[in-house]
Amino acid sequence: MTCWELLGAIGAWEFQDPELIAEHFLTVASYNLQHPAQFTDEALVWLREAFIDRLDHGVSTEVLRRRASAVYEGKKRVLKRKPERHPVLRPWRMTIADVYIPDHPEGAAERAMKG
Repeated sequence: MTCWELLGAIGAWEFQDPELIAEHFLTVASYNLQHPAQFTDEALVWLREAFIDRLDHGVSTEVLRRRASAVYEGKKRVLKRKPERHPVLRPWRMTIADVYIPDHPEGAAERAMKG
């Protein structure tokens, strides 16, 4: 499975796992920070700061949503135009493949938080 497909599979698990869905922001933010080619530099700076605020300072996802809405309301772009997207392969200590274990949704939230 591709990284995108793994993310989708974990998203499907969230509907049956309250602990996993509670960490939805961190799961998606981690994925997007590891796959940054499609995002503007400004959007990536904001996402990284929001990720740190959530993980290190316990800022709620509701507060982060309100902040994002205030910053990215209207026509402001968060995605680069397709010709500007250039993926770069970088090594990571942990990836989505470490969280998604086929047919084993139990413990996915714990695996996600190990990173």
